Amino acid sequence: MVYTRASSADQREDLERQVKRLLDYCTAKGYKVVAVLKDIASGLKTNRRNLLRLSELVAGRKVDMVVITYKDRLTRFGFEYLEHLFKKFGVRIEVVFGDEPKDAYQEPVEDLIAIVTSFAGRLYG
Repeated sequence: MVYTRASSADQREDLERQVKRLLDYCTAKGYKVVAVLKDIASGLKTNRRNLLRLSELVAGRKVDMVVITYKDRLTRFGFEYLEHLFKKFGVRIEVVFGDEPKDAYQEPVEDLIAIVTSFAGRLYG
């Protein structure tokens, strides 16, 4: 299973590049790709159509591996939770390129966003 995501429609070329890179990777590794799921939406959105479809396939034990380019293509926050849940269904997430490269400003900004998100979750339940 290959899963890709781009944040907006103007990044459609990036989405297709992700698909090509992942399919090439899977071919080189000898993996059988049963489906390619693509979403165009923020990584913060939890109701992405194909992310939900992926969850159904995992819960239905229809796949045994999900291949993604970077962790944040699957989700901006909580990757470890999804990874843990998928493992419970015998599904491994393979991240081809690890973490997306960050500049000196991006990491502190992401940390700040994570803190604000955590507090907002506590405030609004």
